Amino acid sequence: MLQSIVRFAEGEFVEEHGGIPSEVYGVVALVVLLLLLFVVTRFNPNR
Repeated sequence: MLQSIVRFAEGEFVEEHGGIPSEVYGVVALVVLLLLLFVVTRFNPNR
């Protein structure tokens, strides 16, 4: 089990493909999470 996780983390199971680079996914995920944090804290009725 641990070996398969290590191989997956090293990228053995992930094939390189064309298209959007992984950095773009990271930036989009960060923006979405920050937007969600802003919405939850802005419209929280309990404060």
